[in-house]
Amino acid sequence: MQVRSPELSVEQISKWMRAAATEPRREQPAVHETQLPSAFRRHPGFDFKNARQSLGRARAKNDIDTIKPLRRLRRNQGAINEALIDSLSALIAVNKQMAAEIAGLSGELATLRQQLTQRKTSGDQTGEF
Repeated sequence: MQVRSPELSVEQISKWMRAAATEPRREQPAVHETQLPSAFRRHPGFDFKNARQSLGRARAKNDIDTIKPLRRLRRNQGAINEALIDSLSALIAVNKQMAAEIAGLSGELATLRQQLTQRKTSGDQTGEF
């Protein structure tokens, strides 16, 4: 479905920018998250903190201040491997959260598309759309 919009020229855009720059800035009322519909609420984001901490532990275990031939002997490879596994586990958990979020968003998008087609077909019948 194509949405038609008027052709914009550089002059029109620059005129809008100049007009907006000269107007005093209006204070907009604060919108609380409770006033917004559920689809427009701020997303809390995904937490990569555990992955970063595990990688930091692995780096700390790998950094050894000694002469080069003895570094392998002093390194705690088991702890490094464990920290890397913890980091990958944390990333997998975040990926699962992202997948669930994408699935939810695609469901909402499908619902919105269905509503749009219903409105379009009802608008075509009444001649309003």
